[in-house]
Amino acid sequence: MALKTVTKLFGVDDAKLFPVTEDSTENFTCGTGIDLPGVRQISITYEIEEKELTGDEKVLEVSNKIKSITFNMEYAKLSLEVLAQLTGGTYSTSGSGDTEKGVFSFGGGDLPNYFQLKAQILDTSNDGGDVHFCIYKAKATAIPINGVQDDFATLTFDGKGVYTEHEFGEEGSKQTKLIDIEIHAKAQSLSATTEQSVA
Repeated sequence: MALKTVTKLFGVDDAKLFPVTEDSTENFTCGTGIDLPGVRQISITYEIEEKELTGDEKVLEVSNKIKSITFNMEYAKLSLEVLAQLTGGTYSTSGSGDTEKGVFSFGGGDLPNYFQLKAQILDTSNDGGDVHFCIYKAKATAIPINGVQDDFATLTFDGKGVYTEHEFGEEGSKQTKLIDIEIHAKAQSLSATTEQSVA
């Protein structure tokens, strides 16, 4: 059976952040994935810049370009490792037994880090397949923590995806990357999308 390229989307089943360790003309590499625990929601918006050429009291032409992507994620469980990746802060553990503790810390010299965002939605239309969203290079722009009386707290963050410096693909058809949306005939585990070129 041929792969269906039109499918319905229901919920979101997994999401990971992969720290971007290098984005250069030679390489695009990522570190080990950090699970977004209890992912609940993903929302992606293409940010389009539009220019109008006017004359004769009317619009003569429209030129537009996708400049970046904005997104919002919601997840269910606090993770110090996720907070450290989003903010550029650090997390540490110390002690043992009853004195053991984990600490997330953010200081004046800390800055948010780039990460690759991967999200998975299982695809029942393709009989065991899935859909992957890959925002190649992103940073968090807002990180609220929402507590509600008599209910579970949820965590969200907003972010912006930008074009990579590295150009992916074969010689003659190389291009920088912003986002990929993939439909797989069989569900695949989330892993970083990287490329290492030979200089």
